Amino acid sequence: MPCEDTEFRQAMRLLAGGVAIIATAHNGQRSGLTATAVCSLAISPARILTCINLKGYTFELLSRSRCMSVNVLAEDHQPVADRFAGRLKVQDCDERFLGGDWRTHVTGAPLLANALVALDCTVSQMTILDTHAIVIGLVERATFGEVRPPLLHFDGAFMQRSYPLAAVSA
Repeated sequence: MPCEDTEFRQAMRLLAGGVAIIATAHNGQRSGLTATAVCSLAISPARILTCINLKGYTFELLSRSRCMSVNVLAEDHQPVADRFAGRLKVQDCDERFLGGDWRTHVTGAPLLANALVALDCTVSQMTILDTHAIVIGLVERATFGEVRPPLLHFDGAFMQRSYPLAAVSA
């Protein structure tokens, strides 16, 4: 018998992760969301994996555009993360992009200019599973920003960590 929904949700809140904005654009419309379900899939060719809720407009637009960006956030991006997570009141999807310098490169997906790294991707595969789509992106271009501490998510909240842990020697 599978784990209860509430128990699993509580367990996953304890899995710390980096925070990214997944964004897409199609026919002059933009949409995006804050995500922690992001991981590298392969180096050659470079592929990244993310999971997106089927109920949101971002999934709808991504299905049509077949392009996305993965924008890895730094500590100073918490207001951007809040806006894309729906924690701040915005009138429409495009209003989420205010307060950031968004550009486009290869695919036309919006890229956050000062992200730790912004990956410009063509969607190579989408698999629907229950409430989410598993989206695999072929990385067309990586644009690097200034290296600084990342924004993290743990136990339902954004966290900041301004210093690295000391390495443990064997």
